[in-house]
Amino acid sequence: MRIASIITGMLLMWNICAQAQDPHYMDSLKRQLPLLKDSAKAYCLNRIAAGYVEAWQVHADSGLVYAEAAYKYAKENGYKQPLRRAAFLCAKVSLQLSRVNDGLKYHKEVVQLAEEAGNKQIIAVGMRGIGEALWYRADFDDAIEMIKQAIALFEQFGWKREISQSQLAISNIYGDQGNYEKAFEWSRKAMEYSSSLRDTPIITLVLVEMGKLYRNIGDYETAMDYYRRSYAMKPPEGIWAYRYLQANMGDLYCDLKKYDSAYNFLEQAFAGHAQGKTARMKMGRYFLEQKKYDSALTYYTGLYRDLKGTGENNIYIISMLGLCNIYMETGKLPQALQYGKDALQLAQQKNAKILVCDASKLLYMIYEKMQQPGSAFLYYKQYVNTKDSLITDQFKGKLYEFRRIADDEKKQAQIELLKKESLITAQKLKGNRFQRNLLVGSILLLVLISSFLVWNISLKRKNEKLRNERITAALEHKATELEMQALRAQMNPHFIFNCLSSINRFILKNESEKASDYLTRFSRLIRLVLINSQKPLIALEDEIEMLRLYVEMEQLRFKSSFDYSITYNNSIQPGNIVVPPLLLQPFCENAIWHGLMHKEGHGELRITFTMQKETLICVITDNGVGRARAAQIRNHSTEKVKSLGLKLTTERLAIFNESREVETFYDIEDINDEGGNISGTRVTLRIKYKESIEEPV
Repeated sequence: MRIASIITGMLLMWNICAQAQDPHYMDSLKRQLPLLKDSAKAYCLNRIAAGYVEAWQVHADSGLVYAEAAYKYAKENGYKQPLRRAAFLCAKVSLQLSRVNDGLKYHKEVVQLAEEAGNKQIIAVGMRGIGEALWYRADFDDAIEMIKQAIALFEQFGWKREISQSQLAISNIYGDQGNYEKAFEWSRKAMEYSSSLRDTPIITLVLVEMGKLYRNIGDYETAMDYYRRSYAMKPPEGIWAYRYLQANMGDLYCDLKKYDSAYNFLEQAFAGHAQGKTARMKMGRYFLEQKKYDSALTYYTGLYRDLKGTGENNIYIISMLGLCNIYMETGKLPQALQYGKDALQLAQQKNAKILVCDASKLLYMIYEKMQQPGSAFLYYKQYVNTKDSLITDQFKGKLYEFRRIADDEKKQAQIELLKKESLITAQKLKGNRFQRNLLVGSILLLVLISSFLVWNISLKRKNEKLRNERITAALEHKATELEMQALRAQMNPHFIFNCLSSINRFILKNESEKASDYLTRFSRLIRLVLINSQKPLIALEDEIEMLRLYVEMEQLRFKSSFDYSITYNNSIQPGNIVVPPLLLQPFCENAIWHGLMHKEGHGELRITFTMQKETLICVITDNGVGRARAAQIRNHSTEKVKSLGLKLTTERLAIFNESREVETFYDIEDINDEGGNISGTRVTLRIKYKESIEEPV
């Protein structure tokens, strides 16, 4: 949370002298101050303030006193250059003290003053400062846009170090949003820039950020590797970067449930700065997981009081969630409920998905303890939907890193091939020179040796090409599997919530026997779903069994207002044909809910399977009201929800059939009777034929 403040510490336009941190030099400046007048007094106040500010929070309060005095004096007397410098110092120290709203105000004034002076370099630094303040306020999108504008100016000046620092800040912001794909992308950019400059401090922080990203997507082993590489950069003990690394190591050991190690690292994170907010936040989490609620309460209460009204919303929301968790665990449910609702409201305002997810989870647990199932179910749905979105973001992050690693390996393979070719060519030239010197008259022997070498080189090239093609094919197959997993991760919560909504309606109508029967069938169905959804492919007979259970549940719900049948001819062996799980249920759900539910009279649902060459044809027919009438009913309904299950199933079918042209694998058409009136709907699915003689996995 504080990487960007370290970055901003480089006062590019004002070149603060290193002597400012020398106590004797500071005393000398203070003695001279009463004797100075005019702009010299403003400059002296700025130098004293800079000395305190550069000590990084050790004397931040004193730095703010002198910076504000310089600002006021320069503004009253119209000294523009000292005023810009004082405004920047006020902005920086305000962010150090978590007075984010004040920091934002001063940075905006820095940009305004720089624009009046036509100084683009100061404008760039001021814009980056605005972006950092917006980040701390949890205004993520605005923060990213502002820092990108600063990067564009840095590129004009050729300031590569500032570019890499700003790229790292953007990576941190995307990480706080839960957008891990973008976070990985920007951290890689920062690594490339800082590595080309051999900028050790920035490389250290980039390695910590990479470790934090891998920890957030659940890859703890890789996260530990990046933290160890960061230690290898040998950051001096006691500086902010070292404490930040220690705090993240403590967090990782908490994830691994190794609490003794976690405590040791978190203690070192406090070295030299007992009021560090990042370390206090992580120490609060440590005591909370250890169920030492009094100690956890001390840390979270302190953070809450320090940050309330300052504008630093990220850690402020986390402190409220910590207090909510503590009060819930200690049975103080009204207090827990208030903190949870306040945290959720602010997190939703800032579109902070990770914090929205955590707040929703705590609120549904609190309402469950308060025996209010309606409110608990509402927040549980919000929690699962947000969690589902975060899981998708994690998959995207993993997929991005997987593809990047694959590209790196491919490039490395090409480099190795070129090295081998160069070595072979050098050996050939050396051999030719040796043969010319020793076997001047043996032309035939030379031709034979050369032919053998050419044949050998050609054979090696073919082998290398085949090996690279196999590696590329395997990597592409793995990427496709990850995409299928991401789609299934979105499909399962959607299907489960549709079933739970049906059970909830029976309960609300006090139809307990039907609810019990429905729940029994649902438990059988959900067991099959939980078993089969973990598999990329299942046997067609298992898919039919799940489909049969689902349709019977809907029959019960609609008081047997329709009949159904599932048929296939003798050429189909359902035990040998494999399909993706939960492939057909959304289409049947669509037929029942939008076709048969609104029909006057008895309904019919027919599901048939046939084979055409290497394609399995599934036809789902209903005698419902048709698509036009169903759309008209939906438009007049209060619930206008887009069929997410049908969309996801269409994408899964396209991936299974190894194509992105999703429109080519299913057709939906209306059925007309003899009088030309619509009498139902027919869905035709074409599934690429796959057969297995073994048990599907």
